[in-house]
Amino acid sequence: MPPFRTIWFACISLSYSILLFGTAMLGFKLTTQNETGWGPAILPIILAISSLALTIMSLLIKRNYKVGMVGIHLAMIMPLAGALLLGLRAWDQYQVGQQGTQVTLAGMMAVTSIYVFVTMMLIRPKKEEAPATMDSQEKTNAIGQ
Repeated sequence: MPPFRTIWFACISLSYSILLFGTAMLGFKLTTQNETGWGPAILPIILAISSLALTIMSLLIKRNYKVGMVGIHLAMIMPLAGALLLGLRAWDQYQVGQQGTQVTLAGMMAVTSIYVFVTMMLIRPKKEEAPATMDSQEKTNAIGQ
């Protein structure tokens, strides 16, 4: 079983995925006739699926340490990338003169993504440390187990 902080981290990442997917579905449902149906929902869905995959990877840390570490680190970057992409989308739509549901949802998700990023940075799992009396090979073996 993964450490408690890793599970807590995964819960936040999973919640972020669900929130992104829910926002995409809400945006699709509230799309007006002059907007393109699935267009505004594609970016949040891609971010949600990516975040979900990284969450699963982070939970594999006890089985495969490298996969788990890659999952944790990329899952920490995902909300920051989401904030950038969704914020740019909201800004571009606002500059073009579109106002309404899609601009509001993209802006809201950009702000929420920054909040999730800060939260993940505060609770990220600590790196395992081996006792100081071991030599480098013994430390590598102890951390790997």
